Amino acid sequence: MNRLIKTAMLMASLSFATLASAQVSYTVTDVSGSTWEYNYSILNSTAVTSIGEFTVFYTLGEYSNLKLESSPANWSSIVAQPDASLPADGFFDALALDASGLTHGNTASGFSVEFTYLGKGTPPSQVFNIVDPNTYYTEVVGETSGKSSSTAAPEIDPGSTSGCLVFLFGTLAVIHGRQSRKTRS
Repeated sequence: MNRLIKTAMLMASLSFATLASAQVSYTVTDVSGSTWEYNYSILNSTAVTSIGEFTVFYTLGEYSNLKLESSPANWSSIVAQPDASLPADGFFDALALDASGLTHGNTASGFSVEFTYLGKGTPPSQVFNIVDPNTYYTEVVGETSGKSSSTAAPEIDPGSTSGCLVFLFGTLAVIHGRQSRKTRS
């Protein structure tokens, strides 16, 4: 049983060591009234992956009138409006035109989207995905952060990871308890 616990602990520690991450940071500017603009930068801090595409989501009911303002020359970017008839969030998507994409340790900036914010106060952070442009597989899911923040968005939500570990160790404790009872019988 001790071997099983040690193996589980080793696997859990290795999973933390190999988490890929990326940062999509932003500044938000009040253009006028309810019109705002996000300016994005993306940092590739993944362990082995090149970033070929990323998508930032605009929550249905909070955003409208998305308009692509700028994108770096080596990226192809589009916006899609939130659509209540589907219902679907809107999004900003950027695809690297260079086959190597955004390599480890590099940053791309100059992505800008203007929009109408339907909420109160300053527009909040958003969910983003890092996508493999060949398979459309979502490699990283994270949350954008203001440029003053240095929080990396992990590939796996930290709450989910810790929840899995609690579940794993709880299951091991139950198994160990059952084996102890069998031994006593």
